[in-house]
Amino acid sequence: MPSTPTTVPGAVPADLPPGEARRLEALRSYAVLDTPPEQAFDDLTQIASVLCDTPIALVSLIDGQRQWFKSKVGVDVAETPRELSFCAHAILEPTRVFTVADTHEDARFAANPMVTAGPKMRFYAGAPLVSSDGQALGTLCVVDRKPRVLRPAQKDALRALARQVVSQLELRRTLVTATETGLTDALTGAANRRAFDARLTQEWNRLVRSEGVLSLALLDVDRFKLYNDNHGHLAGDEVLKQLVQVAQLHCRDCDFFARWGGEEFAVILPDTDEPGALQAAERLRTALQDSAWPHRPVTVSLGVATMHPSRSADPHGLVGQADLALYASKHLGRNRVTAYRPALGKR
Repeated sequence: MPSTPTTVPGAVPADLPPGEARRLEALRSYAVLDTPPEQAFDDLTQIASVLCDTPIALVSLIDGQRQWFKSKVGVDVAETPRELSFCAHAILEPTRVFTVADTHEDARFAANPMVTAGPKMRFYAGAPLVSSDGQALGTLCVVDRKPRVLRPAQKDALRALARQVVSQLELRRTLVTATETGLTDALTGAANRRAFDARLTQEWNRLVRSEGVLSLALLDVDRFKLYNDNHGHLAGDEVLKQLVQVAQLHCRDCDFFARWGGEEFAVILPDTDEPGALQAAERLRTALQDSAWPHRPVTVSLGVATMHPSRSADPHGLVGQADLALYASKHLGRNRVTAYRPALGKR
């Protein structure tokens, strides 16, 4: 593929990826370019800097003629020309962490102004940010001013954090889409069933590619019909609104909380194994139990299921397992969390 034309002395631009037009279309579908800083991205960049022990870390998105930083640690600029970008080289190999141990020893970068001036880059490592449909949008990268090599564990951590950046981008796009196309629940403001189905499919496809793990928690308000009968449907509506507010405060940024229907809700937990999912569900159950409710205390029952997504399986099988676990929680006395087990059988 032809490289990006250069106008900067010393720059050796990366070749353009195959299907560059499709890649740019995917990037722009996230509507993230030139948006203000967001804590969720800044937290991941900070963690990358600490784990890799580098003074600079960036969430870099490769636009047509520039690289733009959604989040940055250790630099002040918001963007640089694409022809100077190390990340433009990294996205050519979406399945691996692209590393340059010493820029002075690499002919592609030795005369790059980012090396000879600017931040004086001597070391670079970038984990590509790969969308659910396989497009490399940019990287989560770390930079040092001295030559070095990442340990295998640091590379693994950088990959894991890059997946979380993509989760944030997917969540952000889903929320924007929900606002634009009516995918929010009118009463509570939570994502609705349609938004849940779309997000579940996105996460499933992404984790098929990365061989990750996906968990789901379903929750149901205990004895909600009795609450409505005793206090009225308007009071019941207020309970549902408060439940959403409390739950969203106690979910992680990468989680996806939705109203499943009636008094049932769902939480998609990406890259979360069963112990982590049970911990998240118990945290949510406790937060709701301890909240101040009008009229009488409100509790919820939860069912949790975990799968390693595969192309041969259906993501809605995960929903069926979580539903069986939820039924078991209610059968066992409510106000508890139950993990799916095959012995639970069918309802």
